[in-house]
Amino acid sequence: MRWDWRSVILAIVITAVLGGAVGARLAGARPGTNSGEGGSGDGRFQAQGVELVRQEGGDAVVQAVDRVGPAVVKVAVTRQAFLDSLLFSGPVIQEGLGSGVIIDADGYVLTNEHVVREASEIRVMLRDGRGFRAEIVGADPWTDLALLRIPGRDLPVAELGPSEPLRVGQTVIAIGNPFGLDFTVTTGVVSALQRSIPVDEDRFLFNLLQTDAAINPGNSGGPLVDLNGRVVGINTAILAGVEGVTAQGLGFAVPADMARQVARDIIAYGRPRRLGVLGTALTDAHRRVLEEELGVNVPVREGVLVLQVIPDSPADAAGVQPLDVITEAGGRAVDSMESLITAANEIRPGGRLELGIVRDGRRLTASVRL
Repeated sequence: MRWDWRSVILAIVITAVLGGAVGARLAGARPGTNSGEGGSGDGRFQAQGVELVRQEGGDAVVQAVDRVGPAVVKVAVTRQAFLDSLLFSGPVIQEGLGSGVIIDADGYVLTNEHVVREASEIRVMLRDGRGFRAEIVGADPWTDLALLRIPGRDLPVAELGPSEPLRVGQTVIAIGNPFGLDFTVTTGVVSALQRSIPVDEDRFLFNLLQTDAAINPGNSGGPLVDLNGRVVGINTAILAGVEGVTAQGLGFAVPADMARQVARDIIAYGRPRRLGVLGTALTDAHRRVLEEELGVNVPVREGVLVLQVIPDSPADAAGVQPLDVITEAGGRAVDSMESLITAANEIRPGGRLELGIVRDGRRLTASVRL
């Protein structure tokens, strides 16, 4: 049986995860631009303890902003494009604006991949007035993350906190540069965990944090912060509307745990070290969609449901397919993307990871060379 994979993935995401939300857009460039905004083992970016601030009032927000705010940066991007219109045809210069956060004293800055995509020049501006030309160390469109580096000294650094202890309803703070309004702070709560959204025709973002903290064009790449002043996510997308109805308070951020791993891999290997599987923990809702709507037999209750396989990735080369359910990795049971990623991270580049797979009721194995 053959399916339109995008339609299949959308059906699963909409029915079992988003409950009717049909699309999202990246929190792109401010008006006036023509495009979007724009494991190393060395101990970098380690998450610290998870003691939570007990004070939920305004003073806690002020203290958190004071702690992380100096490390939040403005990312200005220049692109070269070609304009073809009735009045003019030729090369033009486009400008975009986003946000970012310094995560290491060596000058590493996290932002969104769509902020710096196709950039010919990138400048990073700090709140203390300093500005630097930045280089792209690496970028990953599949998580919408990019790692930049600037040559400054005595740089303020934000702590990447753990995403795992986050709870729905917990207060969070978004800091960034919406519409060019420098270093704007908004507050809200964690609205949901492990959200999955389509962002263009062929790409989905998975396992995102959802928040109602105001996120607007220019916020992309900026931090989502807890009341301890630790970065728990990188703001990346907003849901603009559903079937003509304008949406409000639907923003999404890449979890800090995912951002930390991508940054470590880029520094160590020049690119993210990944299996190439995008998916989510199998739920009863997923099983109902697969069995009742698509006629796919799913005889297991736990595992990782594969929603997308990155083209030319190790998983793609090993024959892993969308709608596979991965139940084992490296001889251990897996029931979440986190456990699957952990198993993959334990394998050195060039090694093999054995996967146990259920495909339409059949049990298979796949040997993935990472």
